[in-house]
Amino acid sequence: MGIQELRFRASHLPAVLNGSKRITMRFQDPVEVGPAMLVFESTPEVRVPGRITSAVAKTVATVGDVEAREDGFPDAAGVLGGLRDYYPELTADDELVIVRFDVEQVSRPQRMHTALDAEDARALAEFYRQLLGLQYRPGDEPPADGTPDDADWLVLVDADGHRQLAIQRTDVLPRSTWPSTEVPMQMHLDFAVPTAAALELHREHAVQLGAQVLWDRTQVESEPLYVLADPAGHPFCLLVGAP
Repeated sequence: MGIQELRFRASHLPAVLNGSKRITMRFQDPVEVGPAMLVFESTPEVRVPGRITSAVAKTVATVGDVEAREDGFPDAAGVLGGLRDYYPELTADDELVIVRFDVEQVSRPQRMHTALDAEDARALAEFYRQLLGLQYRPGDEPPADGTPDDADWLVLVDADGHRQLAIQRTDVLPRSTWPSTEVPMQMHLDFAVPTAAALELHREHAVQLGAQVLWDRTQVESEPLYVLADPAGHPFCLLVGAP
């Protein structure tokens, strides 16, 4: 048997998602305490994992003002008329189920790292390792015994071990021709520095490591920046700003 469904009109979705609606009144719609899929009748349907926390039977006439207001009615006297929009034959003596529910907290995908292609994965990894002060993920260091370095996937981490960049080897990588659109930028990285002096320092460092300056926009006082290409041709920005 599949998970039970608790169906709603699409108009209730914002209130359910923001937490302002956590109660619903049902007639001839059996529910049980436990996991439930909250289904919103839009096109397409929206399905939100949830849980029914209580289900209490009451006649329409015995619904209190507090419960009525929680479900969006002005008071208990407005429940019968309001529910007849859903259940036209409902009477004051009919039994409802007062259903309380929660929405399961679903984690969102988190950025693991940014991955860049390169014809020489080690060379590009070394460029960013030195430019950003990163280190290799354990096991990704260059071979220490003189064996050929044929790495095709390298991960760079910060001092706390958090992934920052991954470099993936590819056989052919046309260099971006930005600002010409023949081979577009496709994606780029932005790196912030605190001052104009730091901007010049890190530009020079990048160039020494093999980067090429593509655009100098340091004359714009509100946000001076350089667009550079790394040794594999990926454009990236160095700019003055908050990270």
